[in-house]
Amino acid sequence: MQASFDLLRAARSALDMSTTELCERAGISKRSLVRIEAGEPVGLEISLRVQKALIDAGVEFLPETESGGAGIRLPRGTARKFGFQI
Repeated sequence: MQASFDLLRAARSALDMSTTELCERAGISKRSLVRIEAGEPVGLEISLRVQKALIDAGVEFLPETESGGAGIRLPRGTARKFGFQI
């Protein structure tokens, strides 16, 4: 599944990953990431590179189903890292 720009932005934020770190991991320019996170069009290859970098960091992108919309699943323990109670 190709993740939407909103999900890419949400995944980076949920991982508490800086834009600089994600750009380095994805091998893209900061301007490209800014465009993605603003919902502006970018090339398919660029958005897929960002998605792969987030997957490599442990994010799972979940497709839309009959009962709910698309989403993300974070690596185990990520929520606790930020002090949330599970």
